[in-house]
Amino acid sequence: MGKLLPNTEKIAQRLKKPAQFVVDAIPIFEQCDFKRIIDLGCGVGRHCVYLADKGFNVVGIDISRSALMMAGKWGQKEGLASVALIQAAMTSLPFRDRSFDAIISVSVIHHAVIGDIKTTIDEIYWILNKNGLFLANLASVDDPRYGTGESVEENTFRIPEAFEEKRFEELHHFSTEGEVIRLLASFGSINVELLKDKPHYWRIMASK
Repeated sequence: MGKLLPNTEKIAQRLKKPAQFVVDAIPIFEQCDFKRIIDLGCGVGRHCVYLADKGFNVVGIDISRSALMMAGKWGQKEGLASVALIQAAMTSLPFRDRSFDAIISVSVIHHAVIGDIKTTIDEIYWILNKNGLFLANLASVDDPRYGTGESVEENTFRIPEAFEEKRFEELHHFSTEGEVIRLLASFGSINVELLKDKPHYWRIMASK
């Protein structure tokens, strides 16, 4: 008997709702006639499902095998064939062609030291096509969690977290606006602003 797949009914409601800044970007994706989109750090698949339902071909990438299993089950339940799921680290994306129209990443990239964040953004830039768009959020130094937990390096802390019934510590890097702009220096067009619904996060939108 095969291994049972996770029960999607156990996914918390807050993990089913897409981030508002992703929802707000859909008209841009449609206007630009985007087809192929990566959800970097897709978790259990909320944005994969949302984008596929909007007609995009989506590749979900995550380091967690169990999260990808949940995302796969959710996609099957919704009858979405346009979602591919890949287990990989954000610092080493398994693509060599510059053929993706957009890459989104929600509350993922800042969970790393600054060197890995830079490497990740370099990877993202490489696999985007000529007019590709990068959309993500990064934690701001004005986040109330800034300075808590164990200091790892400048503006980076290992902070105790609680998720469902699990307790663990997770890296958080907090950025100034100037640092975000420097991280995106390779991109031709950059827009950085604080999210209206979560003002301790930067929303970044950068195109090649």
